[in-house]
Amino acid sequence: MSNGPIRRYRPYPWPWGQPSILATIVEDQRIRADFWLDRDLGEEDDSSDSDYVFSERASSDSGISSGDSDEGIDSEHEETTVSEAELEYITRDGKTGWPISRTLSERAIEEEEVLARQIEELVKAERDTAAVYDPDEVVSLVTQLYELFINMGHWPEGSLRYAPHTDPPVNEALALQLGYAPAAVALMHRLPYLTWSANQSQHDSVLPRSRFADYTREEDLKEGRRGYPYKYFERCPDYDAWLLPIVLPGRDGWHVMLDTELGSVRAYSTESSPPRDTVEWRRHGEVGTGREDEERASWTEYRRATLVPAAHYFEEVIYAYRSLSRLPIIGADNNNPRQPLYKSSRHAWLVAREREEHETLLTLYRECGWPDQWRRAEFLEKWTVQLEEIAARSRKAMTGEL
Repeated sequence: MSNGPIRRYRPYPWPWGQPSILATIVEDQRIRADFWLDRDLGEEDDSSDSDYVFSERASSDSGISSGDSDEGIDSEHEETTVSEAELEYITRDGKTGWPISRTLSERAIEEEEVLARQIEELVKAERDTAAVYDPDEVVSLVTQLYELFINMGHWPEGSLRYAPHTDPPVNEALALQLGYAPAAVALMHRLPYLTWSANQSQHDSVLPRSRFADYTREEDLKEGRRGYPYKYFERCPDYDAWLLPIVLPGRDGWHVMLDTELGSVRAYSTESSPPRDTVEWRRHGEVGTGREDEERASWTEYRRATLVPAAHYFEEVIYAYRSLSRLPIIGADNNNPRQPLYKSSRHAWLVAREREEHETLLTLYRECGWPDQWRRAEFLEKWTVQLEEIAARSRKAMTGEL
């Protein structure tokens, strides 16, 4: 497979949970504009062992405009010209010497107006994303993602099954009977799937307590219509027909759902549910405070999850692992070399083992030519030996603590 060029900006802190489509639009505009404030000035202190280069992507919360020309300043001045009503307000405020506070009703009206504008922006963004959605591109990116993990040594070679699927095939009749939309069923036939042994091992999982869907299996076809935790809720409806889960979570796992109508991904943790401060959540209205209100909202909370264009989503996940911002092979819960899982553990041997695993993996990937001169067999041989040595030292340290 082609690994592609390394892009010059930071991966997301947690690549499987990405910000809203509205933030994505702003980021893409800034990258295309090559905004001068985002350029690498060569003064960044990079203490990480990862290979990615620092930021050309600005924070979506920065609020800085990408226009810096005189024309941009003039147009901004025109847009912010003080109206007669505002001038009267300023004059009256200046005479009294005290700010004029808005009433609760005025603030509520203003918040409603802001939310209405944000919803309009979201709806437009969804239309634009749906217009450029290409199922072929999604199949290609999911394939690249699986191949990347195999190439990096996370799964054995031969762990991927490519379309067309004949042994076993996708049971299209059952899929339609279960309520999947035709577009979702068509995608099932074309996606690659992992072998049973690679996909079922918790040791080999990429996402904690989650596995990738395999729609050649009847169990996954059924679970893809109503997975954890919704399958345990009485009266809970199935997912929307056009949603196709790429990842099937267990307890404290991760949802990754492809919306085949909008060409977007909805991803969120089963532990924390979608964030409630987003436009995607708020456009569906406030959730009542009663237990039944909360329960009913939870049944379809996936509709309130942040939306990310599908191609953008999978590109970012691929980039995060390829750049070694996230590490394969080791546990799915502690694959961030910059943020150890056991940093405050009372067991020093756990802290030491995790740190040594991170450092060893990063060193071996570089030594073995990742990504352009990659020697996979050499890497796996060295990693097997060094992992055994790390485990032996860890056992000795643990015994000393007992």
